Amino acid sequence: MTNQLPPDKALPTQARARLKRDTLIDAAASDFQQFGYDKTTAKTIAQRAGVATGTFYQYFHNKDDMLRTIAKQRFELLFDFVKQPTATPEGSTVAETFQHILSLIYDYHKRDPTLHQVLEQRRYCDPHLATILDDGEAVLEERVLRFVQSFNLPNSTTVAFNLFAMAEGLVHRHAFAPDSGTERCHVIELGAEMLASYFNYPQRK
Repeated sequence: MTNQLPPDKALPTQARARLKRDTLIDAAASDFQQFGYDKTTAKTIAQRAGVATGTFYQYFHNKDDMLRTIAKQRFELLFDFVKQPTATPEGSTVAETFQHILSLIYDYHKRDPTLHQVLEQRRYCDPHLATILDDGEAVLEERVLRFVQSFNLPNSTTVAFNLFAMAEGLVHRHAFAPDSGTERCHVIELGAEMLASYFNYPQRK
């Protein structure tokens, strides 16, 4: 038994077809967000998009294929949000840089928390989705590492790992909590200060 994926459906070249495919992707993201994985089907996606179910299969093999496409697009969007930081912008402190980045990541996750949870749950069932998520996270981790290395800190790899884990945990814990009782601005500000403290520690030794 093989776990190999069928070839990707060819991307449409005509503007009208591209728009239809994009509409299906948006509809699927909304369905996964509203109904979760099990209750989302090719038929519900097509209905939300206002097309026939057969049209769905012109562009995607099944809902897992669709979910992988959504995962790729989400990382592309996140990469656009979080540019490669090689140093703090002129006139900004390290804490202010982290505050800006945490705000972008927090708002990105807060927009569709259920969809994010669907992706996280399915990564353990779909090795191909897991690879997409792992590769995307690796890009973000590499950007954090380059940022740390720009300060010539000792143990840059360990520092970068800790920073990434702390930032991810901070955002996930607060963005996905039903009601944490803590305001977003306070979480972001304190989190940024905690992350920035790594850059002050070597000078105090």
